[in-house]
Amino acid sequence: MLYLEPQAAPYILIVIAATVTIPSINKSIYSPSFQRQTAWVLLALSIMEALTGFAAGPVSSNIITMITGGLLTRGIGLELHLLLIDPLAFFFILHIASGIGLALIRRGIKWTPIYTVILPILLLLGFATVVYLDSLFF
Repeated sequence: MLYLEPQAAPYILIVIAATVTIPSINKSIYSPSFQRQTAWVLLALSIMEALTGFAAGPVSSNIITMITGGLLTRGIGLELHLLLIDPLAFFFILHIASGIGLALIRRGIKWTPIYTVILPILLLLGFATVVYLDSLFF
């Protein structure tokens, strides 16, 4: 069975959140280019989530299985659909935090703890909540 280890996810997020700094906006998660990159990742993950959702459905699974040549069956579609929840939530929360930080920077708020402590903690809490709620499903 395919599944993401929920215990490892917060540690991965901590490593990524540790790189959040404000001194150079172009090298932080608060840059417009980072916002665009997360948007593209979100688009790809959303398309995969939709495709696997249709593959897991009771009516549309036969159509998706036929289109994919039997590679994406109903069981595999359901496993992938459930597996994609955490990465989709991670990039969605990261995209939101990046947008909030960028909006604050554009409004001239330069208090560093907002960008290095408060937003990363909110990011971690949001993702930890999603992982916890997702783990209740299994």
